[in-house]
Amino acid sequence: MQKPSFSIRAAQPRDIPALMRLKRLLAQAEDSLHAVRASEADWLRDGFGADAGFTAFVAESADGDGVIGMATCSRRIITGWNGPVLFLQDLFVDSAHRKHGVARALVARVAALACELRSPIVELTVRADNTAQAFYQGAGFQHLPQCLTYVLAGPALNALAGRDKDNLALAV
Repeated sequence: MQKPSFSIRAAQPRDIPALMRLKRLLAQAEDSLHAVRASEADWLRDGFGADAGFTAFVAESADGDGVIGMATCSRRIITGWNGPVLFLQDLFVDSAHRKHGVARALVARVAALACELRSPIVELTVRADNTAQAFYQGAGFQHLPQCLTYVLAGPALNALAGRDKDNLALAV
């Protein structure tokens, strides 16, 4: 058996430029680069330290290519469940390093974190045109046809928020 040419580890603050590069490549591939607004300071604040809102893992090349892949995930609480749900937000591998098990190893690390946290599931949302769907199914993810994703954003979000008569966000 051939030794993998990469290793998986928890991301460190020094990895933020590489994480952001991969995030932009992912967004570009999804034609959603316009939606990436976070700065390095945002990633440092939200991904590291005692109040981190997400966890990131990186795949690092053994050949000196640096960080070649990433997975980011966050915890969600679902009322009625015992333990958090782990939400896989981003999974991306540089194109030159695909088909070598990097994505599978990153997902395995996320699954191990879910087990460590006693999370009953790892959840992800993919676009209907995402070619990685076969990969996710091969890794054991199941499509839930009874579930749909809805978002409230932009003018509709602002309009609905404007109808809040109590304005609880400003209450002291």
